Amino acid sequence: MHPFGEVPRNTANVVLGASPLALGLGFYEVAITVFLPLEGISVTNVGALLTIFGLTTVIFSIPFAVLSDRHGRKRIMLVGAIIACFIILIPGVTADIFLIDLSAVAGGIGEAMYLSTWNAYLADTTPYDARAATFSLSFMTFTIASGIGTFLPGLFPLLPMDLLAAHRLTFIILGLACLATPFSVSRWAVNIKPKTSREGILPRKSLGIIAKFSTANLMIGLGAGLIIPLIPTWFYLRFNVTDVFSGPLVAASNIIMGLTALAAPSIAKRVGFVRGIVITQGLSTIFLLSIPLSPNPIVAGSLYVVRAVLMNMSSPLGDTFLMNRIAEDERATASSFNVVIWRLPNAASTVVGGSLLNSGDLSLPFYLCTILYVTSITLFYALFRKTEQNT
Repeated sequence: MHPFGEVPRNTANVVLGASPLALGLGFYEVAITVFLPLEGISVTNVGALLTIFGLTTVIFSIPFAVLSDRHGRKRIMLVGAIIACFIILIPGVTADIFLIDLSAVAGGIGEAMYLSTWNAYLADTTPYDARAATFSLSFMTFTIASGIGTFLPGLFPLLPMDLLAAHRLTFIILGLACLATPFSVSRWAVNIKPKTSREGILPRKSLGIIAKFSTANLMIGLGAGLIIPLIPTWFYLRFNVTDVFSGPLVAASNIIMGLTALAAPSIAKRVGFVRGIVITQGLSTIFLLSIPLSPNPIVAGSLYVVRAVLMNMSSPLGDTFLMNRIAEDERATASSFNVVIWRLPNAASTVVGGSLLNSGDLSLPFYLCTILYVTSITLFYALFRKTEQNT
């Protein structure tokens, strides 16, 4: 049987229903970092916008996760998916940076509601033996849909309008189309509520595993924030190519990443979760270090795709590893703690990365990111190597 055949039907429908929102966010991710500079807004302000979005997600993730663990998943997912659409829609109707910043706040709240509940919902509605396949399907859906979104700027030269008008129209269309995601939640999601409801905010039963996992993850987030969200900007500054080039590049990496999620259940069975995570992240870091040494955008783009595929192949492995070891009534909170500890340094370091690029230092963000990745991978293996046989 195909590994995705293990996933319960309603859960699979909810996962696939996330595609429109993921598509819109994928377009936003690559387009906003070039669209705003074309509008005359500084790269530093672009970094600040991404930071606002990240920090808002961080601030609201844990409160909504606690509510999810106590009162159920569906309603929070539904409202969050609706609100998240605003971050995609607003840049299409205005170039006012203040209003776009406000949309980032709304989008951050929506993402906090939707994603802080997501992993817990998947774990709650999936048998233990099918979780690796479920999280792989989730990863595949998000990355392929996001990849299609990031590819769209590559089509803009074919349209009978200028680059700015094409961006604005696409933001509006995708902002409206992503409303199909909350519809899918309303139609297929089961209103899951944990059998027991804990008191307090801290996930006490799972605090040890969360602290260890998140400590290693923190450094990945800190390193990634220095350059990964700003890759389209880096290509623009380094090689003078816009998102007409970098959009399809990010799209290719996302689509390939999604397809490689098929291998995640097999990796887990053959080498285990811990070694699978360490191997894929370690190989990815080698390619990351090579990107700033590239002589042209084709070489740099090829290295970036391989780096992204390898690094993100570890994502469904990490999600499954964590959810398998967390108490049922602490899953959403545990997932949110992990997201917060990743997103907070990630958002903060994006400002630093934007400032470095703005000052003309185009290589240092990659080198700093490499150091943090190596530290994280080493720490993760040291903390979890002895748990491999129990995973």
